[in-house]
Amino acid sequence: MATITQIREGLAANLAALNGFQVSAYTLSNPTPPAIQVLPGEITYDLAMHRGLDEVVMLVQAFVALSSDIGSQKRLDELLDPTGADSLKTAVESDKTLGGLVGSVHVTDATGYRTAQGANGPILLCE
Repeated sequence: MATITQIREGLAANLAALNGFQVSAYTLSNPTPPAIQVLPGEITYDLAMHRGLDEVVMLVQAFVALSSDIGSQKRLDELLDPTGADSLKTAVESDKTLGGLVGSVHVTDATGYRTAQGANGPILLCE
């Protein structure tokens, strides 16, 4: 069984293929947008045969500086595309076993956009 740390780092390695983003397997204390960070989500233990299967949900949070109305949204739109060179889904699923650590990685959904206050001003983000 892979550790949470190994899964986070494997996802970050897959995401490194996205050009122009600061990618971290961990929460960034002072990120420089555009950035992507991997956060643990819900974990369901013991789904099969007492320790035979766990389901680990990881949140991949992407954000850009909200410096322009349209440009920021277009940058996140590219990440949300289901396919293509700038697709977050394509990048995450580029190695579905994270180098043999897990059975399968699958991106199932994405949140809509929301705004937040970053260290250097407003950001636009999605998960």
